[in-house]
Amino acid sequence: MQLLFAAGGLLLNGCSNNHKDFVDNSLDWTQKMRGGIIATQRPPPPGANEPYPNVGLVPTTVPPMPSPEARALLTEQLIRDKNLTHRTEAANGTLTPDIPPPPSARLTSSKNSAAPALAEGQNGAVMDAATAPPQTEAKKTSAPQSKAPAAPQQEAELAMPEVTGKAQALPVADSDLPQIAEAPPAVPSVAGINVPSDALIPDEKTPDYDLADPTGTALHFMPGSDQLSAGQDSALIKLVGKTPQGPFYVRASGSSISLSASDQADAVQLGLLRAQRVASQLIALHVPANAIHIRAESFGSGAHVSTTP
Repeated sequence: MQLLFAAGGLLLNGCSNNHKDFVDNSLDWTQKMRGGIIATQRPPPPGANEPYPNVGLVPTTVPPMPSPEARALLTEQLIRDKNLTHRTEAANGTLTPDIPPPPSARLTSSKNSAAPALAEGQNGAVMDAATAPPQTEAKKTSAPQSKAPAAPQQEAELAMPEVTGKAQALPVADSDLPQIAEAPPAVPSVAGINVPSDALIPDEKTPDYDLADPTGTALHFMPGSDQLSAGQDSALIKLVGKTPQGPFYVRASGSSISLSASDQADAVQLGLLRAQRVASQLIALHVPANAIHIRAESFGSGAHVSTTP
């Protein structure tokens, strides 16, 4: 008993050394008993000798955020989408369908309800066949032996016929080709039927969109926001370094996703916010405000800054 108390005292005394507890000392003792690479001292963790960090420090720089106008525009779009969802659900019913149970569950329940009950002492055909004794060798040999089947004759391999030469194209006269009229056909007139008044009105002209690729240095924005992506300050600094006094033409787009008037109006508004953000960055680089010209469009992505219109 005294020996146990002495061993416990030594262990407790070792616990107070090097701020190690009972588990750490026991682990070190076990590793030394095993020897080898496991008994070597582990390297200290990174930064063990450095002072503790001050948890009271907070970032002093403001993180980049979209402008209040861009956040208000995004909020308005979300509210509009929510109202459209509510109206669609009210008109067409709930969006969550009533899904019936899977067919397997219904078939299983019907089979269980319609299965006949077995009499006492019967196990069913499957269990009876499993517990039946195996057939003897005499029964197997008593079966009449059938003649061995004849070897199948090897059939000829099927192959496509060889094609030699090319098919000759038949000559087609120009008179046999369908003729395309220079003007649309006349409106048919049928007795007793009034021809619509807009039958002779030409079709509506499609908008003449500018599909050319904008010139200048391209700038990327966060999706649906006027916040510039990180790592693009060097491009603006390079532009200002070449022409410090401008002029600069900023052409921004709002990334419209449809041809509806409301979506295009929101895209133009977002494009203006993006152009204003680029203009503020140029002004911060000491570019005169009267040397910056901004323009917004609904289609496209990001912004382009050029020194020519």
